[in-house]
Amino acid sequence: MKITSRSISLFISLIILSSCVTSAYITDQESIERQKEMRKYRTGVNFADVGLLVASSAGAIFTGIDIYPNPQPQSFKKLVLISESKDTLFINMVTDWLWKDSAFCDVREIVMPPLQSAKVIVPMGAAYNIFFRTDYNAPDDEKVEINTSEITRVKLKPGKLKSEEKINN
Repeated sequence: MKITSRSISLFISLIILSSCVTSAYITDQESIERQKEMRKYRTGVNFADVGLLVASSAGAIFTGIDIYPNPQPQSFKKLVLISESKDTLFINMVTDWLWKDSAFCDVREIVMPPLQSAKVIVPMGAAYNIFFRTDYNAPDDEKVEINTSEITRVKLKPGKLKSEEKINN
């Protein structure tokens, strides 16, 4: 099997495109714009690190001196939300992490179809409270607490406690 430069570039393009896609299930306009800004920042930092590495490698080839820059620490990452519910989930992600000193990095109004997953960009090391419910008008939410430095996937499944309470009442 012969690997051509065309197939390699197609493969790399697919990886880049799939890694930058954020959730299409976010309905809050402010959250959508913040997700786009965080994705642009994350992509820019990644391209700058790759550019510095290529430039230092080229410099090492021509001068014989190895100077490798330290990459910037990662500040944002992808978090995958997985719905294990047979109903649509209404999700809000709340944190105390500030974005540009004016707004929190909250992701609000995620409407996820049953048994689907969604990717969102979140800051590294942020503590999030994820509130979700299956009924939009329900008075109470279920809550999951996570830290983004420790986890990359969150499975959301409505608890059985609520259905048991409804049966007993």
